[in-house]
Amino acid sequence: MQCAFVDTPEVEDISKFIATQPGPVAPLSIPEPAVEEGGIAGGALDENLDPLFEDAARAIVLNQQGSTSMIQRRFAIGYNRAGRLMDQMEKAGIVGTAQGSKPREVLIGDEMSLESLLSSLHK
Repeated sequence: MQCAFVDTPEVEDISKFIATQPGPVAPLSIPEPAVEEGGIAGGALDENLDPLFEDAARAIVLNQQGSTSMIQRRFAIGYNRAGRLMDQMEKAGIVGTAQGSKPREVLIGDEMSLESLLSSLHK
């Protein structure tokens, strides 16, 4: 049945029933993925790196600005691909985590450090 009508008293009865159910005794913790310092667990990214990964990483480090929109404009690609590139760079330790609409913090200070990181990713 599509677009079934649920009256207010029915919603209130369901809400009261759910409220009577026992909850967890202690807060549940959600496990975080294991991350080594400066990169992803295991030291290597998965084999599915975007072909633009290295060029995008260089652009981010040279500009010291980590934003998805900058990658979109610079490489004339869509938002989804630019977002995947940013996620891959975060896993590699090149940029920090997303902070809403603000640009991400760039964790690599110069091109030499980036090159050594990129060479270690290819091992």
